[in-house]
Amino acid sequence: MYFIVLVGPAGSGKSYLADALGDWMEFNELSVARVNLDPAAEWIPYEPDVDVRSYVDARAVMRKYKLGPNGALVASVDMMVEYADKLREEIEAAGSNYVIIDTPGQMELFAFRDTGPYVVHEITRGHKTVTVFIVDSVFASNPRSLASTLLLALSTRLRMGLPQVTVVSKVDLLEPSRLDELEEQINNPSRLYAALIEGGVDPAMAEASARALEALYPEEESAPAPLRFVSALSGYGLEDLYAAIQQVVAGGEDYFTEEPSPRR
Repeated sequence: MYFIVLVGPAGSGKSYLADALGDWMEFNELSVARVNLDPAAEWIPYEPDVDVRSYVDARAVMRKYKLGPNGALVASVDMMVEYADKLREEIEAAGSNYVIIDTPGQMELFAFRDTGPYVVHEITRGHKTVTVFIVDSVFASNPRSLASTLLLALSTRLRMGLPQVTVVSKVDLLEPSRLDELEEQINNPSRLYAALIEGGVDPAMAEASARALEALYPEEESAPAPLRFVSALSGYGLEDLYAAIQQVVAGGEDYFTEEPSPRR
């Protein structure tokens, strides 16, 4: 059983990618379970096989304890700890080879509190796991925004303590020339540094951003590849993303490196 944990800022497209990646994998005859770990989700584009809202509902928590939206989400994430074993049991009962975990939109309330990483580690304990950090392409089209997102991605990797693949989502919204420029900055830390300096960023901060990019993608054969580009709408890049995930969890890009599913 391989776990794919989707993380990223609110609005980056986690739920849509969970839906699209799951559909792509199933189309290629892979066994997939989708897990919603967002207790505040009002609507998601897929039917979850396991849903944390069966145990903790942020709206109910808000009403019961008279909390605001953020306070209710913090309390709900803390409450997840009580149900980590039940969530794990449900996931194992699904019997799928791959498990896609869709995390809360407000990642700062999930990834940067002790309870969020704890719940993920309890659910995935003993299984190969990779986080997929999602960058909104429109947001990242500005070098300053790209640099701040890369720093957030590095911080998330540190907090989660798991191998991480980073993807740029919604690439169908970018012009091809801007996409090429973005790819150049991502694949070349010195180009990102130059773009930041051109934009008036302090050299020390530009250097820190370039080093963050180098830390995310060290020049080692076993290191995850630089950012992948995907579109949940068109399906662009999903095969490349799957290959990057396989590189981390199974050591290869073959669709069928996993054991046969008990349901097949």
